[in-house]
Amino acid sequence: MKKAIAMLLAVSATMSLGVTALAEDVNPQDVDNSSSSDVSSSDVSSDTSSDNSSSDVSSEDTSSDNSSSDVSSEDTSSDNSSSDTSSDDSSSSEDETPVGDPSALILHSAEDGTVLGEDLLEPGKEYRFPAYVEIGGKKVVVNDDLLKDFKFNYTRVTASGVKTFKIEEIKGVYYLIVETKDTTPTKPIDVKYNVKLVRKSNNISVFTQEVKFSYGYDESNDDYINDLDKGDIVEIDNNRPVITKEQFNKIAKLNDYKNVTLAGAGWQFTVNVTDETTKNMVFTNAGVKEIMAKYPDQDFKFFRFGGKPSFNSTGKVALDVSDIVDDYENLNLYRYANGRVYKLNASYNAADETLEFRTNKLDTFFVTDKAIKDGTVIDENIVSDGNSVNTDKNNPGTGAGDMINAAVMAGIASLAAAGAIAANKKSK
Repeated sequence: MKKAIAMLLAVSATMSLGVTALAEDVNPQDVDNSSSSDVSSSDVSSDTSSDNSSSDVSSEDTSSDNSSSDVSSEDTSSDNSSSDTSSDDSSSSEDETPVGDPSALILHSAEDGTVLGEDLLEPGKEYRFPAYVEIGGKKVVVNDDLLKDFKFNYTRVTASGVKTFKIEEIKGVYYLIVETKDTTPTKPIDVKYNVKLVRKSNNISVFTQEVKFSYGYDESNDDYINDLDKGDIVEIDNNRPVITKEQFNKIAKLNDYKNVTLAGAGWQFTVNVTDETTKNMVFTNAGVKEIMAKYPDQDFKFFRFGGKPSFNSTGKVALDVSDIVDDYENLNLYRYANGRVYKLNASYNAADETLEFRTNKLDTFFVTDKAIKDGTVIDENIVSDGNSVNTDKNNPGTGAGDMINAAVMAGIASLAAAGAIAANKKSK
């Protein structure tokens, strides 16, 4: 009996092993089929319960993946939101134009960072402010498509110191071009324009906007003036070249109302500044194109005081010629005023390598290597009937004792004969 039971157990074990082996052979095939082809859920459900159990586990994994996918979807949504924002920015400036009429003009800062209406514009300079309009609360770049239907009109309300004020295209970009006149005011000039956008089809404006700004020069820093000591040279800063009446009075009092020296890059002027009015002392070495064009074979060094400040007293000017003294055979010094050149008496200071002369007015001076006849007309547009026309209205000369200016205004050609000969290099 025991033997019979043992045999039955052995047979049962053998059958169990066979079923297990069969299951192992079938399941991998089912998995491979489901992964390599689209299998419907009804096909999967007709398999064994062990497959269903496996499917439940797979379902949990899939659920976990879906949860992860939801997070990814949230991230994607966030990205899309960011993309939408970027898209809004893009459409607001260049790509898509919102529906509606423009309602305002928007101007970006110029390339050098100048903000129109906030920063003081420099005279004689052109600024380009990128131009946009506002449509439906969005910023839209001014472009050819916009200007097919609209045009800009400009009306100057105040001041006349602007040469150019208009919106125009430069290399595919529309700018508001503002070019100020090359003047030297002693205080900022306020400018106001009305800019109107007009529909071309009926010439009716869709908006009018006021554009305000100022141009000119800043005053010298009060802290700098207050920190000066007696006998100090007063340095002129081209960024803040205006010295006010009050500042001159402080300088004069500090120096017991005696001579003081004003100085900039390559020049000094020693003079009494008692009771002087506000003056613009801006300075440059820029050439005068009319003079250089008339004498193309000559070398020049210019000393230009754009504000043409005149003083009550005659003082001594010293111009630095150290960079040209070895190159010029002769150092011929002239003043250029009202379209003519006038020879100046000057002495050469070998120790300082400067040309020195006396005057009460800082104007346009130049040194050249070849002589020019005294009184030569350079610009006939400002010379009438052989007489100089006084265009220096802002800073008129008032020093009656200034022999150089007296000779200039009287047109005395004998100045050169009286010894107005430029310093010769050989005299060093």
